[in-house]
Amino acid sequence: MLLMSFMALLSGARNRMNANLAQQIYDRMNKVFSQSDDSLVSAATLLANVYGSIGDIDKASDIRIQLTKSGAKKKSGLSWTVVDGQVYQFRAHGVNHPRSKEIHAEAEKIFAELVEHGHQHDSILCGHSERLAIAWNFVVHPNASQIQITKNLRVCGDCYRATKLIATIRQCEIIVRDANRIHHFYKNGQCS
Repeated sequence: MLLMSFMALLSGARNRMNANLAQQIYDRMNKVFSQSDDSLVSAATLLANVYGSIGDIDKASDIRIQLTKSGAKKKSGLSWTVVDGQVYQFRAHGVNHPRSKEIHAEAEKIFAELVEHGHQHDSILCGHSERLAIAWNFVVHPNASQIQITKNLRVCGDCYRATKLIATIRQCEIIVRDANRIHHFYKNGQCS
């Protein structure tokens, strides 16, 4: 119960892009929980995402590097989407799909559209699995009117904001089921 409370507070700080509060919560978690606890890996990832979302890429990278050096096992981000009756799985920053070059080229095209429309981004997060799944849908169906994705982790703040904007730019409803909720991104940029 205590862990859930800390993670809820940390998620709230992430949603508000409040790095100071997120850092305080993370520091408190470090005192309460064992260093080997998997929850600290999730908390550190959330903290890195907070720093990334406010543009402090150096701090976000430092946290990610510390996680790697510590040998912590981070759960891989996976997304699934159905295109033309077939299920496709994407891993964050994955290149295993036979048409990977096309997918990444489409993701870059989408990224350029986002920047053109004023999206402030964390480039480290551009390869998250849901963005690759979105790109794949547009590779196969350039004028897709609806995309559905299931994800094993929570959607990060940057991907949430980007997906809202993608739905508007491409005039496509995007439905993402993540670990906590269903996000329905409408063509007008609103989310349920």
